[in-house]
Amino acid sequence: MGTAQAQEGAQAHSPQRLDALIDALVTAPGPISPGQLYEMGVVGSFHLEHDAGLRVYRSQPMRTTDGYTIDSVEYRVRRGKEDDILLLFVTLAEAPCFPLERLKMRHALQPYAYMPSHAPPTTAQKREQHHSLDVGALQVKIRSQRDAPHCVLGFRR
Repeated sequence: MGTAQAQEGAQAHSPQRLDALIDALVTAPGPISPGQLYEMGVVGSFHLEHDAGLRVYRSQPMRTTDGYTIDSVEYRVRRGKEDDILLLFVTLAEAPCFPLERLKMRHALQPYAYMPSHAPPTTAQKREQHHSLDVGALQVKIRSQRDAPHCVLGFRR
């Protein structure tokens, strides 16, 4: 068995389509808990990555039922308050491309611009564009490719 096949076999499989999973993650009232992540379809196992101040947990990659790959889901909690996720980061694989247009059809995304800086733009700023989605008091930031086909790269809430 090749390395790619071995990794594919070890990959978790979410019972959700990617658009349904994104909808659940961005519209769930906060704070959410790790148990709620699992109920929404984030089924990859998590490991503790960093334990200073905030505890940082990161998942293994997982594949959705419609064939998209989530490279990682990372969440941050305070020690002793593991059921209250403060920050959630989701990173998608670039291929296959999940088009930003699909999110725009479902949600009222607004272009998001960062404050001007005297420093030159970073490589990521040159390649990426950002949108925000306001869900009640919660603001979700969505990253996508600046150039067509504007694949969604990830989001944070």
